[in-house]
Parts: sequence; C-alpha cells; structure tokens
Amino acid sequence: MQDTHRRTFLKTLGISALAAGLTSLIPSLKRVNAEEVDWFQGINRVQDPSINLTPKEKGHVPSVQVPDGIKSGEPFNLAIQIGETLHPMTANHFIQWIEVYLGTDMVARVEFSPTCPQAKTTIPVVLKEASTLRILSRCNLHGIWETTRKIAV
Repeated sequence: MQDTHRRTFLKTLGISALAAGLTSLIPSLKRVNAEEVDWFQGINRVQDPSINLTPKEKGHVPSVQVPDGIKSGEPFNLAIQIGETLHPMTANHFIQWIEVYLGTDMVARVEFSPTCPQAKTTIPVVLKEASTLRILSRCNLHGIWETTRKIAV
C-alpha cells in the first residue's frame, strides 16, 4: 500500500514539474485593457461629427478627398488617408488594410505592413450614377474604422 502512495506522489510531482517547465517556455501574453477590447466589438465610427473628434477618432477615421464635378462614366481619383493626423506606422501600431466600397460593391483593397511609411493611397474610380462611398480601415490595436460619404454625379 505504501508503494502505491509513493508512485502516485511521484507521478503527481513529475506532472507538476513538467507543467511548470512548459509554462516557463510559453511567453507571457500581453494583458489587454478592457478599453482596448471594445475597439474590436464592431465597426468604429465618429460618434458626434458636430464636435471636435476624440484623439482616437483623429488618428483612425479614414479621410477621403473627392474632386469636384465628377462626371458619369469618367474616371477620377479618391485620395484616402487614415486619420486626420496620419496614423503611425510602427511595428507595434499600424494600419493593416483599407477597403473602398461604392454602395455594396468593393472597388479596392489596399494592404499595408508596418514598414509602409504612411497609411494613404489613391484609388481610381468610375461612377455611372450617384453612390455612397464607404471606406473601412483596420488598425492592429484599435479595430475597424469606417467613413461614409455620398457622391453626386
């Protein structure tokens, strides 16, 4: 009987030591602040465009410049940048992609890496009729951000 308890004890000790050893090999995970988790719960938009933007909004909302006098069937360029003040592009904090939609149709998707110096691009577009422009971008730390704008032809 004594031998059975000794074997059980040694097995338990061995498993505990193995678990402790494996735990030390796994890098500790960065704790995520509850505020940060909320950024990934849906699509982020400017809460109240009639007042000053928050710092997060200033740095993350897609900004688009559309030329005046767009004509049906003629190409024009959308100049898009992420953030009123350009979003940083560092190894730890960067824009991963921008998607451009006209109505429900995707026009373009541009992917970025942290080595890209700026989160901005120019997209050529042709419209036949008035449409709603929708621009989405994804920040690796602060989720997906959206801007919409009606474009007249």
